[in-house]
Amino acid sequence: MMAAPEIRLHAPGDEVAINDGFNRVFGKNRSLEEWIWKYGADSPPLPIVAAWDGDALVAHNGGIAADFQVDGRRIKALQGADTLSLAAASRRPEWRDAWQDVMDYFAEIAAVDFGVSLLFGFTGGRAVSHMVRRARWDSVAPRRIPLYVRRQRPDGRSLASRFFKARLIGDDEPALDKLWDRAGRRYPVAVVRDAEHARRRLSSHPSVRYHRWLITTRLSSSPAAFVAFRTDGGVCRWVDLVWDGRPGALELVDHLSRGLAEQIGAGSEELWLDGDEEAARWLEVFGFEGGPDPSGVARVTRILDDSLDAESFVPDRYYTTMADADLV
Repeated sequence: MMAAPEIRLHAPGDEVAINDGFNRVFGKNRSLEEWIWKYGADSPPLPIVAAWDGDALVAHNGGIAADFQVDGRRIKALQGADTLSLAAASRRPEWRDAWQDVMDYFAEIAAVDFGVSLLFGFTGGRAVSHMVRRARWDSVAPRRIPLYVRRQRPDGRSLASRFFKARLIGDDEPALDKLWDRAGRRYPVAVVRDAEHARRRLSSHPSVRYHRWLITTRLSSSPAAFVAFRTDGGVCRWVDLVWDGRPGALELVDHLSRGLAEQIGAGSEELWLDGDEEAARWLEVFGFEGGPDPSGVARVTRILDDSLDAESFVPDRYYTTMADADLV
């Protein structure tokens, strides 16, 4: 009888096989430097679980730490990422059940060893049903994330936007803490988008440059919005957005997007936006068209803390942008 794969937490050196397995399963060419950036490998222990048959990787699920707020309560969460099984690719049917064992152990160590109350992730295709039925990331119904796209850009700039100004910011920007204090109440359920989040998610990427702008009022320099763009592949993407509700600030964000898109010759501007109906209405005014992301990607959620109420996580309260995933 063959021994069952060993399931354990990440140990230094595992990342080479894990990253190679990711590239093999998903047809990517991700560098080890990007893996290190993504998982914050300079801060062990890492909430990463894998199954091993000797030195051979069998299955894997990684966790990216995030601070979350739920109706004013701050909790620890993990974004599940790079979920994979090598059973089919390696033609090893005896490995088939290891993925579910990995996912069960991941949820166990998340709650017990890392003090995590919530798991969330983004997946697509057949993997959605596996995450819901087998891994029990079913606390909230899977949610297809709305994608907003604009291919024709209107001219001009509104009068309201001229009461605000924009400046590029660096890796550490304390004003983002002030902005989140002002704007965070607009997002009842969301990843906390403070200065630390921006530093961790939107800086020091080994191959991607994010254009990060802080929007302030002209007279008082009070922060009103933050936006991060990614401009490559002929697309200008709004990767993240925090907005305090003043229309002129969002109109200035839109003006910046149009300028960047024109500068790089982008064929379209795109963003994920869920859980901010007011911003969604303005996007339509700006000429964006929205609908479920055609890639089929869906948000899945597993609540580990019984004191959290699943009703808090309904779509119009659960804020999501591209920065919440590891895809852009």
